[in-house]
Formats: sequence, C-alpha cells, structure tokens
Amino acid sequence: MSIGRIKAYSSKELALIAALSSLWITSQIYLGPLVGRLTGEHGVIQRFLGWLLMLLMARLTNRFGRVTLMATVVSLATRIIRPGALYALFTGLGYALGGLIFDLLYFFSSKEAHSRKTLLLSISLISGLIASIPYMLYRFAFLGFYGFLLWLPFYLPDLVRGTLLSVAGTLTGLLIIPKVEARIKIRLSSE
Repeated sequence: MSIGRIKAYSSKELALIAALSSLWITSQIYLGPLVGRLTGEHGVIQRFLGWLLMLLMARLTNRFGRVTLMATVVSLATRIIRPGALYALFTGLGYALGGLIFDLLYFFSSKEAHSRKTLLLSISLISGLIASIPYMLYRFAFLGFYGFLLWLPFYLPDLVRGTLLSVAGTLTGLLIIPKVEARIKIRLSSE
C-alpha cells in the first residue's frame, strides 16, 4: 500500500462508519450484559461482533483507516460509560489497537490475499491477541512483576477465549459478506 492510497473520507464512508459503530456500540451496551449473564463470559459481543464488523468495514470501503476510526469511536463511546476510568481506558485502548492492527495487516497484504480465508483468520488472530496487550499492561502495572506472573495462568484461558471469539467473528463475516456485498448497490470506493 502506498501513501498515495490513503484518501480523505467520503460522506458515504463516514455514514457507514457511523452506522456500523452505532451497531457495535448499542450491541455491546445492551446485548453485552445479557450475553455475559447467560454465558458467564465478559466481552463476547465486543470481540465477536467487533471483528465481524471490522472485516465488513474493510471489505466494503477497501481503504485504510476506516476500520481504525470505527474501532476508536466504539472504544471511546463504550468506555466513557464504564466505571473505573483507568481500567476502562486501558481496555478501550486494546480494542482501538486491535482495530489498527487489523487495518494495517489487511491493507498491507496483497489484494489477492483479501479473499483467502487463512490469511484473514490469521489477521483476526494476531489483531485479537494484540487487543489484549493494554489490558495485560494494566494488570502488570498494578500487580507488579511477581503478581502478574501469578495472575497470568488464570488469565490465559480468557486470552484464548477472546482471541477465538475474534476469529469466530471474522469467520462469520466471511460467511455473510457475499450476501451483504450483493445487496449493497452503492459503491463506496472506486477501484
């Protein structure tokens, strides 16, 4: 990807970013607690729906930066309502960072690779893992080195679960994208 390919946001792209961000935000705020109580797991909606929408945004706009903006908007909007400002900041930073890494890996790969499932699932796996780093740094800062080492084995199953949910969201996105692209008549970007 060359620097010349980074272009200003069109009004259609901004509308799509707003719509998908709104869907992600409202799902996380309203469905997240319900799904969390039903499954006993926190962050299911954030990870699954988030990575599904990241793939959808990348495919529909075909431009770098749109996924990052969407993930950042969602992170800011959902974290300001959470108790514990510092904890919320670190967790939100993780989702914004996950969106940036998804964006970078998706758009720095070849165009032919965008249709290869293994590469897209790898992008999801890597960005899902990296999204957990700020949360782990938060724990490291408050627990110290030895406390962090004691805590890490208890957190690793959550790390694996969150990453697998990211991959599952991307996999689901791969299944529905052909139907979404067939129904969307407006072309967001000229190729």
